[in-house]
Amino acid sequence: MPTRKQVTMLFGFLGLLLTGQHTWAIEFEIGQSKEELGLKYELSVVDHGTGHVTVVLDIADEGKLKPINSISLYIPSEGKTGRPDLLVSLASTTVDGKTKVRAHMIKELAERVQLQLKTRSDPQTGKPTPLTGYYFTIHVDEFIRDK
Repeated sequence: MPTRKQVTMLFGFLGLLLTGQHTWAIEFEIGQSKEELGLKYELSVVDHGTGHVTVVLDIADEGKLKPINSISLYIPSEGKTGRPDLLVSLASTTVDGKTKVRAHMIKELAERVQLQLKTRSDPQTGKPTPLTGYYFTIHVDEFIRDK
């Protein structure tokens, strides 16, 4: 008959196995360009003249990132902590086969924002990688400077 300690260890081990299926062990940034990935998107930044902007991303073709699992709004820390000031997953909608996300924020934050398109498929092979994630970064400040 198993002891209480053995049963506790077994449940702890099973808990780790179950939660491990829904997490990514590590994420790698994709260094390829959007052209190399076959990624087609439009990013617009609307300046409302009030110190606020609206960032809208329309993805027409996910290319080698297909399927995109999530799109995150990432604001890196201004210090050297290595931790983000903000990291949040954005709600997306699909209209006419295009994926769309939008975020409204103050302009000074938008100048630091990155949008991360995340996938669990290896962009080189297209094969699923359940414990590894990949992300492509879009730097919003480049679109603000173009205005």
